Amino acid sequence: MSLKKILLVDDKSLLRDALVEYLGSEEYEIIEAEDGERAMSLFREVPVDVVILDHNLPGIDGYKTLQLMKQSKPEIPVIGLTGELTVEIREKYLSIGAYDVHAKSAIYEKLIPTLQAALQGKPPITTDEKPNYLQLAEDLKIQGRWEESALYLKEAGLEQKSLGNREKANEYFEEAINRYIRAGRRSKAIEVEKMIVE
Repeated sequence: MSLKKILLVDDKSLLRDALVEYLGSEEYEIIEAEDGERAMSLFREVPVDVVILDHNLPGIDGYKTLQLMKQSKPEIPVIGLTGELTVEIREKYLSIGAYDVHAKSAIYEKLIPTLQAALQGKPPITTDEKPNYLQLAEDLKIQGRWEESALYLKEAGLEQKSLGNREKANEYFEEAINRYIRAGRRSKAIEVEKMIVE
């Protein structure tokens, strides 16, 4: 059985080495690129089954690299990675055509299931024009993706705060804090604590 080919794009060799070791060489053949230009060159020349793409790259960034990949071979699933996951980054990646996006802090427990789903041809995550933050938060919670779930609960809280619904906003903020703590992201939990309206 031939190995599935992964194009791993990250400018930090330590992270690439750690991911190569984590993913293992028994199931996957991993091709590495340290920037967007090299990634595009390999992407065009070498048939790959999936791409793992860092957001912060020297030269052309993750957004632009993803756009170029989707123009070249739209059928290849691309999984985004970012050190600092925000709703804006997540939604932009998904709108450009990323299969999924992960915070680097959560990749070790989440990447394998996402990779397997992409390689099995399961449908990618999609984003609506106006996302339902609560639904997204619950969907991600069911998947055990606590940090991403907290991110959307925080957005739901900000939405309610802007509408003047203080009690509902605080309820969402408090649950976001719990989920950030569960994800081991105490600094993020502290940021949300400052949003609670007395």
